[in-house]
Amino acid sequence: MAGDNITFFCDGASRGNPGDASFGVVAFEGDGHVSLNAFRASEDSAIYMKAQRIGKRTNNEAEYAAIIDALEKCAELEIFNPTICSDSELVIRQLKGEYKVKNENLKGLYARAHKLAEAVKPKLVHVRREKNQIADFLANRALDQTAAP
Repeated sequence: MAGDNITFFCDGASRGNPGDASFGVVAFEGDGHVSLNAFRASEDSAIYMKAQRIGKRTNNEAEYAAIIDALEKCAELEIFNPTICSDSELVIRQLKGEYKVKNENLKGLYARAHKLAEAVKPKLVHVRREKNQIADFLANRALDQTAAP
């Protein structure tokens, strides 16, 4: 399936850094210009959505978890050439090869994301936080939900 008309937005959150962490991923057909208010009124506008707690992690580890989830969904559905947006300049630049991965905790996550990106061929885009509000909302919603007993 051609993904050049699908846009994923990814965000990770960590309260404590490291601390309780989560990520949010949302995908839309087209350029993904959906306001947070419109999304909250009708979450059905998303073609994919995930909000998940991931235990104790750093913010950068949570950012990688979000992008890995988006790339895994693309691989699963055979979506190639999607646009993947994140407000994590570090993660986007590392995946583009512009920054080295120096942190030992990120090396395995980078390797997984890089391998998936080689297969999926996404356009990786760094966006400002205000362009990533829905993924941020989902990541925080996951953190705000109490853990299952």
